[in-house]
Amino acid sequence: MNKVIHTPLILASQSQSRAKILSQIGLVFQSIPSGIDEDILKKQGQQEGWPIETIAMELARAKAQQVSDQYNDALVIGADQIMSCDGLAFDKALSLEEAKEQLRFISGKPHFLHTACVLFYAGQEVWSNLSTPILNVRLLTEEFIDDYVIHLRDDALRSVGCYQIEGRGAQLFDCIDGDIFTIMGLPVFPLLQELRQRRVVLS
Repeated sequence: MNKVIHTPLILASQSQSRAKILSQIGLVFQSIPSGIDEDILKKQGQQEGWPIETIAMELARAKAQQVSDQYNDALVIGADQIMSCDGLAFDKALSLEEAKEQLRFISGKPHFLHTACVLFYAGQEVWSNLSTPILNVRLLTEEFIDDYVIHLRDDALRSVGCYQIEGRGAQLFDCIDGDIFTIMGLPVFPLLQELRQRRVVLS
């Protein structure tokens, strides 16, 4: 019998983009930020020479672990995403001038979005996924970059790479290899497959 098990679902994040995705696909959940200091964990990973995708996964785990320890009866989603280009990892731009610098750097190049997602239950990891879309940025003129940042203003600082793929950011690319949900920060299809197997959603 295909009966749903009513396990509470928590997103261990304050990400508006991830929350919007979960709401749009029909999941009922709470958003509870973990409060971990991501900069400390990133710095540790850099000092110890972790690959960029490992840093993303450890950040996702740390978020989910912290929330799961407080909510033992819930299934907790932890996610993180790090962009890399030419072997360098990027954080969100802190200013509009820094946003322009990021756009100049990725112009005419492919970059990678290392997107990690985990599920924790009762303080234990029960599932994980790492997906890495590849996005090919076309050659951007200085005129385009200036106009783009003027139009986006603070929205250019909301996400790494200075774009929202579902909006004006689509103009940056020649082509992409990966699904839009993962690019937006959450690998929806493998996550839903796992939730169906756990009977959290109908199969």
